[in-house]
Amino acid sequence: MPNSSGGPSKLHVPGAPGPAESRTLYVTQNGRTVARTVTVGPRAPDPGFFKRAIEQIKRYDGPITLGLSMSNAGKVGWMIRGAVLVNVGNPWLFSDRRDAWKEIHGHMKGNAWDIWYAYFDHISPNWKGRAVDTLQQYLRFKLIGMFDQLGNLSKEMSGTMQNQYNEVAQYDAAAVGLWTIEGPVFKALTKLAATPAGRIALMAQSTVFLTMSCTLLTQFYDVYRKFEGELNGLDLKFMDLKGAFYLSGDPARGPRDLHMDQRVTDSDYWSAVTKDNQ
Repeated sequence: MPNSSGGPSKLHVPGAPGPAESRTLYVTQNGRTVARTVTVGPRAPDPGFFKRAIEQIKRYDGPITLGLSMSNAGKVGWMIRGAVLVNVGNPWLFSDRRDAWKEIHGHMKGNAWDIWYAYFDHISPNWKGRAVDTLQQYLRFKLIGMFDQLGNLSKEMSGTMQNQYNEVAQYDAAAVGLWTIEGPVFKALTKLAATPAGRIALMAQSTVFLTMSCTLLTQFYDVYRKFEGELNGLDLKFMDLKGAFYLSGDPARGPRDLHMDQRVTDSDYWSAVTKDNQ
């Protein structure tokens, strides 16, 4: 499928950087031929929260950096300050992943219901015979089960991305608040550092700042461990999901045979429902 530039289009999976326009997911058959395509809506624009947070931190970082240097906080102080800043992230990246997985979940569930309604609206009321039973078993134990697993996993991924979005946004807000409060204080104390009392006050303020920074880093580490465990659990579920699609769950061994029993095309397998045989 060519793009506007004439070259081949690329598949953008949830979370991967991609264009702002709509994205296309390709559903393939066993031979890797495209059976159908699904269009996922355009990405929402970045609201700019992360950019504003960085600008606010930069605004007050100079006095803090100078104050730590003048108070002889040393390398330890610089490392703690740097650790807080390096963990400031863009929460929009997780909200974008959340929305992408949410859309995929909607497509999975919608397609599953389309299949079920098609069966119960057009097949079950009008036909009897072994073919109907064969078709129902195929839908129940092959296709619908796969749709359910994909839908449930995409739902969990969307929820996890939402939780990570919240945690990153809260961490950013805490860092911005700390810099916003401490910056003016350090700026005032550095002007008084030439006096003994001012130097003592500056050293005390540096201790307060580094203590609060360590608390923030501890909270970040706790959140990191929490979500590392959740993502590990989701990774295991993805491995389970491979078992539904690949032989022994190994893509190298090829996809499972999802073809329906070919005898379902035999007319002897079908019997129209009439008033006499209802």
